[in-house]
Amino acid sequence: MLAVRVAISNPEKAAARAAYLEDHKRHLRSGRLCIVQSGPILDEAGKGSGGVVVADVVSLEEMRRFSAEDPFVLHEVYSSISIYEWRPTIGARG
Repeated sequence: MLAVRVAISNPEKAAARAAYLEDHKRHLRSGRLCIVQSGPILDEAGKGSGGVVVADVVSLEEMRRFSAEDPFVLHEVYSSISIYEWRPTIGARG
């Protein structure tokens, strides 16, 4: 199944975001989760306002565990995190 994590940044945690960015990237690239796509989401001014991870998982719990170990989650860089099952219907996978 595909799972999507949508995380919105906490603007008050910009210093923590900068401090843990490389650790966050290392976590995403660790190979512990089959990530299909990942990247920042930008506001209208082009400023990073969060991130999206799409992963091929066995269960949503797999995504929740991986997310809980993300340095950005551990250091509260995000103000909100939502995890969903995603069933694409249009595009290469639909």
